[in-house]
Amino acid sequence: MDLSLATSYDASPEEVFAMITDITFQEQVFEQLRAQSYGVQVGDDGDDVAVQVHWMVSEVPVVARRFVGHKLELAQSKRWHRAGVDGAREADVDGGVTGTAGVAGATVKVTGTTRILPVGRRTTQAFDLRITASLPVVRGTLEQLVADAVRARLENKFKVATRWLSGSL
Repeated sequence: MDLSLATSYDASPEEVFAMITDITFQEQVFEQLRAQSYGVQVGDDGDDVAVQVHWMVSEVPVVARRFVGHKLELAQSKRWHRAGVDGAREADVDGGVTGTAGVAGATVKVTGTTRILPVGRRTTQAFDLRITASLPVVRGTLEQLVADAVRARLENKFKVATRWLSGSL
């Protein structure tokens, strides 16, 4: 299942990058999302900057509980590469369902890219993700469950980012 989302901010690429690599900003995203639990790590990884997050969603449909448990634990790692001369950046995204709940061998992965692109006086952040589940029988259900959780986080992140950049958060 593919998931693509984008938004535009009234800020420079440098300001957007500084925001999304700020631990306090990431924590605000999870606080506003009302995640049951979460964690954030940001650090240098050679010439790249790594942002790692994990969070728990407690609303799992009955049909998926046998495979992921009553709570969905997700993790995502973004490896941001150096900025181009115009401030544009790209990150590789890797993650998926974590934890020990569910059926052995049932995996759901999230892979793709995110980009920060200058567009005039604004900056666009775009996500192009692919969600894949390993169990054919419930593939669609598991992929949709994870896509919904990732979409909710990203849409919430966009709202928090707008308030953060305007100074109202």
